[in-house]
Amino acid sequence: MIRNIIHIIISGVFLVIASRAGGQQAEALATLESDSLLIGDQVNLRFELTVPSDHLVSWPAFEDTLTQYIEIVKKTGVDTLPSDNKNLKTYFQNLLITGFDSGVYLVPPVRFFHGAKDDTVTELAETRPFYIRIHTVEVDTSKAIKVIKAPLTAPYTFAEALPWILGGMGIVLLGLLIFYYLKKRKSAEPVFKIRSKPKLPAHVIALNDLEDLRLQKLWQAGRVKEYYTAMTDIVRLYIENRFAINAVEMTTDEIMSTLREDLTDVEIKSKLGQTLTLADLVKFAKEKPLPLDNDNSLSNSIEFVKKTILVQEENTEETAKNNQETPAKVLN
Repeated sequence: MIRNIIHIIISGVFLVIASRAGGQQAEALATLESDSLLIGDQVNLRFELTVPSDHLVSWPAFEDTLTQYIEIVKKTGVDTLPSDNKNLKTYFQNLLITGFDSGVYLVPPVRFFHGAKDDTVTELAETRPFYIRIHTVEVDTSKAIKVIKAPLTAPYTFAEALPWILGGMGIVLLGLLIFYYLKKRKSAEPVFKIRSKPKLPAHVIALNDLEDLRLQKLWQAGRVKEYYTAMTDIVRLYIENRFAINAVEMTTDEIMSTLREDLTDVEIKSKLGQTLTLADLVKFAKEKPLPLDNDNSLSNSIEFVKKTILVQEENTEETAKNNQETPAKVLN
């Protein structure tokens, strides 16, 4: 009886929950295909965010789960919807979700941050919490229990023989390696010849790569997304090598939060955040920045690298020798 009452309260073919924040024009929506599903079934959940067209958006990064009991099977990229109102822009993302534990589960509000490019104030829009009911198959205990059929025997397949084939090939390969090792040992030769190469500092690698990117003139040829992807990859790799954090796998918000203590220059931190956020919009929301924004993004990246170079005490003669062997490029 209680289960039926709960089901009636939260049932509906389509559940649309919205929350307005950051002004009358900002709106966050969560649209659920069905709020009640059989355990293991999959339903579509859609998030939409409508903001002024000149606002930058920080979209939440959904991983493998929406909540502890709601899993994400598949997700699309963040895209935009066409609109007749040029003053507003709507972003959306679809998630295919499922669950394997029966019960009624609360999905908390999903938060979206946005704000004008030149405005230091960040606004918030979030969806309202909603419930998802996952139920099991109802068992009719009045009917007789049927005997389970025995499993069918399957023919021997190539997939079953493949491990044995690979195992035999592995034994042969191991024998060849042992023979090669014994031969090298007998002739007193090293098994592997590794040529050591001095590793360039992180800032030298980053500045060289940024200069190469500038000379490629990607955005001038209309390859804007490729341009921002390459630029942010260079910057993220530099941050990872310079500050010893896993920046390549982090979102923009995670990078900025992690650099909070290491990066004390407020201006350079702000420029880095603007560059990474604009790059996210170009890659995931099909943003079309102005030519000036493209040049400024590269300039901000170069300035960030130059102002965060790790200063170390090195032997003068050794440094001069390394510079002669591997000269670094200089960016104008």
